[in-house]
Amino acid sequence: MVIERHSHRKFWAAIVVLAILAITFSVSAAYAVAELKGTQNSLLSVQSELEAAQTQLASTGGELETTRSYLEDTLAELNETKAQLLNLQVNYQRLTRGYGYVLRDPSYEEMKDFLARDRTSEREYQEGVYVCVDFAQDVKANAARERLRCAYVVIEYRGGTGHSIIAFDTTDRGLVFIEPQFDWEVEPEVGRRYYQCVNPPPGYHMVQPSYDDTIRRVIVIW
Repeated sequence: MVIERHSHRKFWAAIVVLAILAITFSVSAAYAVAELKGTQNSLLSVQSELEAAQTQLASTGGELETTRSYLEDTLAELNETKAQLLNLQVNYQRLTRGYGYVLRDPSYEEMKDFLARDRTSEREYQEGVYVCVDFAQDVKANAARERLRCAYVVIEYRGGTGHSIIAFDTTDRGLVFIEPQFDWEVEPEVGRRYYQCVNPPPGYHMVQPSYDDTIRRVIVIW
């Protein structure tokens, strides 16, 4: 009887152990399944992200190809433009060859600097020998030697006579008229007497002539 009682105890102990092992295995299996599902979901998410990245890369590749094609076309256009500019430069040099210079319009300060260096205004007016026409022509020629564009200006008076001055089309102040005998600025106005149009510096004045110097017409010759 004692042997049977011990056998029953071992049997139930074995049953309890097996039950615990079964429960532990079930819990472990459920946890493992849950982890597998989580891992599977993570893998699916990564796969989705990889597919999206692949699509983005494909799109970027297409954009890069389009950009490369655009750059090639732009480079071709630039090369063509460069060739045209070189051709224009050759034609320009051909046209200006032999002239020795190309005239340009000065700024107001450049004009003033030129007039300060020019010595034409220091020459003496001599009736019938060196008159207003000669002053204007000499300043115009001297300006051309310095590649400055200078206009020869004819002023016709109402009394039948006339006068010659010069002008510069300055880049910052527009057309500026100059009395070359004194390097004074002039603002010629039709219907007004010429001597009143001259703007001498402080301390100087323009003498009123005995003849009628009312301006009838101003002719600018470049």
